[in-house]
Amino acid sequence: MRSSLGMKPRGSASPQKTRRLKMLGDNQMEQKTDFENESLPEKICVQLASEIEQQLLPKSSPLIDGAEITGWTLYSGMLGGDFFDYHDFSGVCCPSTTQINIVVGDASGHGLCSSLLMTSIRAYLRARAMQSGNLSQIVADVNKLLCLDVGSSGHFVTIFYASIFAPKGMIEWVRAGHEPALLYNPDTDVFTPLQGSGLALGVDPYTDYQLNSHSGLPKGAIVLIGTDGLWEIDQGVWGAHCRGVIKDLVQKHRHENAVSISEVIKRKVTECCGGLPAEDDMTLITVKFGDYSKATGETS
Repeated sequence: MRSSLGMKPRGSASPQKTRRLKMLGDNQMEQKTDFENESLPEKICVQLASEIEQQLLPKSSPLIDGAEITGWTLYSGMLGGDFFDYHDFSGVCCPSTTQINIVVGDASGHGLCSSLLMTSIRAYLRARAMQSGNLSQIVADVNKLLCLDVGSSGHFVTIFYASIFAPKGMIEWVRAGHEPALLYNPDTDVFTPLQGSGLALGVDPYTDYQLNSHSGLPKGAIVLIGTDGLWEIDQGVWGAHCRGVIKDLVQKHRHENAVSISEVIKRKVTECCGGLPAEDDMTLITVKFGDYSKATGETS
């Protein structure tokens, strides 16, 4: 969500400090002017926080029968408030070969503040998802916890939390102040926004969250779950409404797998940004229903 890191510039680092800082990686030093102007200890703290944040993102795509799932996040700076996660706890509890919960979230602001919010909500969701309850109950409980944390600070987090029942061709979801996901049905060539009521997390501890569902999805159906940084790219950058551009890409590449579709969109976004940091964080999870086997990791 658009904001600023809020760091106060303190001048350039000395040559000695600059040489020491190079050990942390020249590429990441160049991402943000505010970051470059911070003192060495602050730079190191931001660098370490960035490394931890990256480690919390999924390292690989989940494997379930009947669907392909993949995701990515592009941060506008060293730290961001976007995240995505797969609730695959098969090594701990709740094993399933046909169902998985996935989430895309966006914490208010940018920088360290949003990064802390992101890590908190990720942990709350994971811990609560291991217990019994449907998506609506899980989100309601997590919202209560976040409200205790943020109080009247004005900070909040939006999420789109979904459960994929692959062989059934079914998706359930809760939308907490987040951008609607986009469902594409290849049989009818129709896009449907996945709406649903519910405030952002951290606003009202007594909010109820609506559980929504869509069943009967055909093989080849595609679901895109993104953050506002993706859906609200400046129209002047693409010369057309961003949703329209993404829809065109999905239709053109609908016969390809989820990874290919996701990468096509990512390349288009990167191309439009001209190699510069985006104005806002961007995250996308792509789900494609089909004859996908967890055992082989291949589409039959």
